[in-house]
Amino acid sequence: MPLQLVFADSTDWIQPTLDLAINNHFKEAESLLNHRIATEDSSAETWFYLASVLNSKMNYYENSIDPQPFTKVVNTLIRKAEALLEQNGLTSEQRANGLFYRGSAYGYLAFYQSRSGSYFAALRNGLHSIGDLKKCIGIDSVFYDAYLGIGAYQYWRSSKFKFLFWSPFVEDLRPEGIKNIRKAIVNSKYSRYLAMHQMIYILTNYGKMDEALNYARQAVQAYPNSIFMYWAFAHTLYKRHEYSKAIEAFKYLSHLMKKTSEKNPAHLTECYSKMAEIYFKTNQAILCRQMAEQALEQAAGKDLSPEGQESVKQARQYLDRLAR
Repeated sequence: MPLQLVFADSTDWIQPTLDLAINNHFKEAESLLNHRIATEDSSAETWFYLASVLNSKMNYYENSIDPQPFTKVVNTLIRKAEALLEQNGLTSEQRANGLFYRGSAYGYLAFYQSRSGSYFAALRNGLHSIGDLKKCIGIDSVFYDAYLGIGAYQYWRSSKFKFLFWSPFVEDLRPEGIKNIRKAIVNSKYSRYLAMHQMIYILTNYGKMDEALNYARQAVQAYPNSIFMYWAFAHTLYKRHEYSKAIEAFKYLSHLMKKTSEKNPAHLTECYSKMAEIYFKTNQAILCRQMAEQALEQAAGKDLSPEGQESVKQARQYLDRLAR
């Protein structure tokens, strides 16, 4: 039976929808939003949250599923936002909203394209996104949801896209990006845990491990059944070299992966391969072999994402090393 929610007021539908997506119940979240669009509200706001859910879904499946529904929704959101911005007599709040929706849509496209290897297209849409989001907070400096998109772009532009600028003098925007995401964590009504999830990976990349662990613990306390959040928690423990705790976290993560109805066929392969790596690093050969074999067993006959394929390669390497 489809999940039905009764909304008490105009915003009661937002947080339950986000919670469904964070807990990897994408079908239910999509159903709620598509029903809302079809029956009562096809505004840019509703299309924005549908785009957000599908962006999370593409991330969850590592771009290994059909992108057409995602790109169709994102392009619809851009059209809806532009139609809003073209209206006469807009209030400053309406203009800020329109810029936020359009900027977020371009940001989703940029993220999808960067994962797919289309770096120049990702950079172009990222620039569109950051331009709109900065205009948004220029109108409304307390539009805190916009700070998440700005901060994420600033950090990953400096970290991942540096090779596109052909110059050693490109400004390092990572500290400013972290500062902006902190604003979203502290002040945003709906984006707090999405910002926290982004921040965990940023801080482990940046080397701020204590702050990353603090956020990771908050995330799994709020969403103990979320594969998104528990993976970030396990990743943080791994990056901190707290290997025994990381193993326990990855074991629990594999449990979540097995019981979820939304299964990415690469996830268990990646999880077991990571445990094999930890056991190899801690000189536990028998357990390393078991986890590597589990990884290959999970991968057998499945069409895996590039991340899953890399995990298969790593698992085979551990078995080869142990056989020497």
